Amino acid sequence: MSRTAAPEIVSDLPIPLAVAGHHQPAPFYLTADMFGGMPVQIAGGELSTLVDKPVAAPHTHEVDEIYFLVSPLPGQARIEVHLDGVLHELTSPAVMRIPAGSEHCFVTKEASVGSYCFGILLGSQL
Repeated sequence: MSRTAAPEIVSDLPIPLAVAGHHQPAPFYLTADMFGGMPVQIAGGELSTLVDKPVAAPHTHEVDEIYFLVSPLPGQARIEVHLDGVLHELTSPAVMRIPAGSEHCFVTKEASVGSYCFGILLGSQL
């Protein structure tokens, strides 16, 4: 009979962590030190109170990042992403890869209650 490992649960979330370029600690839902070490981290939050309020100055990461934009219904969230001097617009649902070393930030332009943007960092570096 095989033994099943016990589940690990973390419920004291989000975990605020300082991230270069961010004006305040970023809310993380998955961190590199969880579950014995993770190769991915997830930060983000609800956007409806952040319209036209940047949460970070342009900054870079040593790892790729994926922006994951979702809302209760399609089209209810829109962000402007500045990536290496080029402006891109995302409308929910959407994902965008930010290559490691690229200067980036985003500004929420529209967001209904329940709209989220998550930054999925593909590595343990912030």
